[in-house]
Amino acid sequence: MTDVLSRPAANTPAGPPPPPRATPRPPWDWTAAGASTVAVLLCSLSLHGVLDGWSWLRPLTLTTAAVVAAMAAARRFRFPTALVPAAGLAALAVALTWLFAAPTALLGLVPSGATLERGSQLLAEAQATIMNQVPPVLADPGIVFIACLGTGLIALLVDTLATTLRMPAASGLGLLSLLIVPAVLKPESIGAFPFILAGAGYLLILATGSWQERPHSVADTVRRPPRSQVGAAAGIGAAALVLALSLPAALPGFTQGTFPQGSRLNIWTGQSGLNPVVALGNDLRQPSASGRIRYATDSPQSLYLRSTTLEDFSGRRWSPDLREDSRRAGLQGMSVSESNQQAPSVQPVTTRVMSETYASPWLLAPYAPVRVSGALGPYSWDPKTMTIISGDDTAAGELDYEVQSLAPNLTQADLQNLGPAPKDAVDPIFTSLPEDLPASIRDAARTATEGANGPYEQAMAIQAYLRSPQFAYSLDAPVEGGYDGNGIEVLDLFLQEKSGYCIHFAAAMAVMARESGIPSRMALGFAPGRSTGNSLTGDNGQDLREFEVDSRDAHAWPELYFDGLGWIRFEPTPSRGSVPAYAVAPRSDLSQIRDDERDLEAGNPTPPQPAPSASPSAPAPPAAAPAQPAETQAGRFAGVGLGVAAAAAALLSPWALRRRRRSIRRNLLGSGRTGSAGAGDPRSGGPSGTASSRHRQGGPAALAWDEASDTGVDYGYVPQKAESPRTYALRLAHDARLPENSAAALERLRSAYEREVYAAPGAGTQEPAGGTGLAGGSGRAGSRPTPDPFTGLWSDATAVQEGLEASATWATRLRARFFPASLASRFRH
Repeated sequence: MTDVLSRPAANTPAGPPPPPRATPRPPWDWTAAGASTVAVLLCSLSLHGVLDGWSWLRPLTLTTAAVVAAMAAARRFRFPTALVPAAGLAALAVALTWLFAAPTALLGLVPSGATLERGSQLLAEAQATIMNQVPPVLADPGIVFIACLGTGLIALLVDTLATTLRMPAASGLGLLSLLIVPAVLKPESIGAFPFILAGAGYLLILATGSWQERPHSVADTVRRPPRSQVGAAAGIGAAALVLALSLPAALPGFTQGTFPQGSRLNIWTGQSGLNPVVALGNDLRQPSASGRIRYATDSPQSLYLRSTTLEDFSGRRWSPDLREDSRRAGLQGMSVSESNQQAPSVQPVTTRVMSETYASPWLLAPYAPVRVSGALGPYSWDPKTMTIISGDDTAAGELDYEVQSLAPNLTQADLQNLGPAPKDAVDPIFTSLPEDLPASIRDAARTATEGANGPYEQAMAIQAYLRSPQFAYSLDAPVEGGYDGNGIEVLDLFLQEKSGYCIHFAAAMAVMARESGIPSRMALGFAPGRSTGNSLTGDNGQDLREFEVDSRDAHAWPELYFDGLGWIRFEPTPSRGSVPAYAVAPRSDLSQIRDDERDLEAGNPTPPQPAPSASPSAPAPPAAAPAQPAETQAGRFAGVGLGVAAAAAALLSPWALRRRRRSIRRNLLGSGRTGSAGAGDPRSGGPSGTASSRHRQGGPAALAWDEASDTGVDYGYVPQKAESPRTYALRLAHDARLPENSAAALERLRSAYEREVYAAPGAGTQEPAGGTGLAGGSGRAGSRPTPDPFTGLWSDATAVQEGLEASATWATRLRARFFPASLASRFRH
């Protein structure tokens, strides 16, 4: 009854409609913002391995959360759409100020002028870290500041696309931009687990995106997608992740390498530089060379192009000491006096360096440079290391400059009797070692130098130890073993595994030398490379031989200090570079002989041999020695003759195979043995192996047609897969512009071939021996073929060949004769 009384009467006029109720803001906006935050953080986990440790994750999480929360609050209070990203930028500035520059800001949050100066300092620190460290780089304030700044901007982009603009699918572009950094810099890309996390974050954004449609009514504000839709989306997403992880394993070549995982693609390809953030190992592991650099020099010895040095090993890894306070501006007045380069005899060397793709603030120069001309830019040089760097940390990709340098002329006798260097001979940075240096490194240095007297013998013993057969050169073993780099833990694992590449051998020798009391540093640059066979003229008229290097020649080597002589290069890496004359072990050392042989096999220059010792124990040369050069010269001419003969045989082999096929066909046609494709038939795929089996049975017309069509292929007229003999004959005559007699011969061959093939005896009917008959005029299966002479078939095939040759250019005729395409391409029905 209450319902009846409460119901209005039918004739009661309706009152004014009630005012519309305010539509509450759906709670899904905050959910979507949270999904954006989670997705960005899941992607950022892949930065582990680019940044060392996990100390960077907390400030990065706070920065990301602050940016997304500010944008969500702006949407909640109905800011204009254009101001929502501005709120995110303001939150990013406040968060970075609080985390990295609070003492310089108002109330620790509002940036000031001093805050901007602190930001510039942090950027400079980050740039130095990027330029001078190999991933994983230390998580110092500068690099963490850059990581938080970049991730905050990506979070702003992701949330703007996914929530503010209601374009959740497009937000994947922001997530991809975050993944590209570790995918490119890590030797093995990001790996499967970080990829799954990143994919899960993206799917989370897509799932919450379906809740973000603006409501049209109160009822719509609480509407959610049905569970079936959510389940289907989850299933599709999971299937996509599984496919993305499993498909590369099934594709050839997608097994290892950089971004995308397995493709071995390096985005730096085309430019080269020794900024160690593009890891030296990655440069060496590239499947193709990049960053070609040419240099021309008058040096008679193998020349190393030196970029920078790493001398600071007081921390966990090698890094350069830029010594900003002692660097000299400009490239005038360079002197090696402060670098302790004191060799008793030096040789001036002129080198011209040219590149269109070298991108690095470090200028390449042979050691030790004393004058550089033609290098444009605000360069400065370090008197302690003689390294040259651009003042604004940038360098143009196109370089052409000339370097005058001094190369020491040293012998083993100059080094053998030297004593240890005084403690104050060099800066302490060249001798310091971490306090927590593993015992295994100390034990290895002690074992290698046992019984060695003096710094030279110790250095030679360490080099011989690292070049011994128990060590192996490998680019992949450090990646697979997890010790790719130059830190303390890396050296410990390298000396256990005894497999690595130049950065490991050079770092190990430098550390073991310091442990033995010898000052050391590690140089980065390029090994000697390869001769181009060209020559240039220097500024002073010198004749300069030209060489070239690229990313595959990137190299690291140790430099050791000897009192009275200065810094001396050694080469502990087997099969790379060249061993200098003063560092070559006596020839009785079998392990050194094996290493020198490996150097020769790798195409490296032969190291100069030391002067013969005057020791009375040295054996006298045999009396027959003068006859050896003649024998060697004769053997050399014989080897050249064999090589020329082999090359000629290889070039003429296609011509010989094609000529043999033509001869076999002519002989078969003349002998009448054409009833079926047998073991000796070139159409059978039998022993001749030069043609495919097109017909189970074939007569003389098939042989002649095969020869004519193969001749057409040789001259560049390849039949199409679905093209009939009639169509091909018409096209060949038209396109090749065959003379009238050749076109008529081709038409006769085509007609005879079609009669023979398509009017052949039916199934179960044995063709008479000899196979020289054609089907009768009726063409009925099983009808007795009527004899028809084929004496003119080969003449027609020859006429087609002559017509093609007459209408072709000389280059086409040479290609058809010596590189016949029909050996690989056959006309199939």
